[in-house]
Amino acid sequence: MRYKVTFIMGIATGYVLGTHAGRQRYEQLKRMGRAVSNNAAVKQTTDRVQAQAAQLGAQARRVVQEKAGSVGHDLAGKVTSRFGHHEIDLDADHTYANGSMT
Repeated sequence: MRYKVTFIMGIATGYVLGTHAGRQRYEQLKRMGRAVSNNAAVKQTTDRVQAQAAQLGAQARRVVQEKAGSVGHDLAGKVTSRFGHHEIDLDADHTYANGSMT
């Protein structure tokens, strides 16, 4: 029993000291983070990177839209040339009868 109490006291002491040291380190890191984020050079670089990212994102979106449009057009042409042109009514109520759509 004596060893259990000593062990539990050791754990409690280590926990209290560890949390105190951890809190101090956390506060130190938080102060350093604020100092870095308030630095003018960091703000300027952040703004520049954000602007470049927005520009590259818009450019990538345009390229993907162009490629997707041309791929869709090419695919439609291949399917039509191979199977002929068929109208598909997407609003029709298709039900299964005897394993096929009618």
